[in-house]
Amino acid sequence: MELNNVKLPEFGEEQKGEKLDQRSLGNIPIKATVELGQTELSLKEILDLAEGSIIELGRLAGEPLDLKVGGQLIAQGEVVAVDDYYGLRITNLAIR
Repeated sequence: MELNNVKLPEFGEEQKGEKLDQRSLGNIPIKATVELGQTELSLKEILDLAEGSIIELGRLAGEPLDLKVGGQLIAQGEVVAVDDYYGLRITNLAIR
């Protein structure tokens, strides 16, 4: 079998397609989660959970929480109270 080099045409600026407009994508809803921490439990430990049970998480008190979009870390921040709700004040962006 013989292989030959294939020559592809050069594309200049004028030949690029239309760019996506950020305004058209800005209204697409995306689920974001704030992760307090993680732990690993056995099935028995999960079945033994009851109201008032405490689960120790692998994160120190006062450490920043993770903001994830689609499972990807986007930012970190601290918990704040906004009226009667919890919020997240961003302290560090993980992506640039």
